[in-house]
Amino acid sequence: MNRIITISREFGSGGREVGKRLADALHCAYYDSEIEASIAQNLDLDEGYIARSLESGAFTNIPLHFGRTIASSYLYKQQVDILVEKRKVLREIAAASDCVIVGRAADVILADQHPLKLFVYADLAHKLARCARYEETSSASSPKALEKEIKQVDARRAKYHGMFSPVKWGDRANYHLCINTTGLEIKQLIPHIAGYAGAWFAMNGRQP
Repeated sequence: MNRIITISREFGSGGREVGKRLADALHCAYYDSEIEASIAQNLDLDEGYIARSLESGAFTNIPLHFGRTIASSYLYKQQVDILVEKRKVLREIAAASDCVIVGRAADVILADQHPLKLFVYADLAHKLARCARYEETSSASSPKALEKEIKQVDARRAKYHGMFSPVKWGDRANYHLCINTTGLEIKQLIPHIAGYAGAWFAMNGRQP
């Protein structure tokens, strides 16, 4: 069984950077937006549409009676197809090689593969500063608007995660390691996280 690391993260906490640097340190594959690209190619849909649909949590807003018209039935089927294809892509990724996967509820979708599950978080001030520094958001025009957007993105991620698991997104009971990046340089954390990952996989019988 391959070594799989999933990273759930609060918006602005640096979870994507943790994932990329950790994958480099462990010499394994890294997956983020590549997942939407694969889904788009397989379903012949626009990659931006898929990314917006997954990020917005649109799938959780489909009422049970949806599908009484031709238009709504088509939209429902398309969104179900995206979810099914995403699960297929994630499982193909996990089967192909050692990897780090950021977001996409991979921690629960791939639960039977026994991934090492990380959660990256930070306090609000740090997330605001990081978003402003790295321009992780483009729609906020003021610190107040940025704070609102951070909270909205995290709420959507929690809602999406809730589609696949009864365990609350961000609940430490759902993760092997929770990482607080507040006030820290992520590149300095990576050797320690990589060491933890190596020990965890060794304990679970999965050596490099």
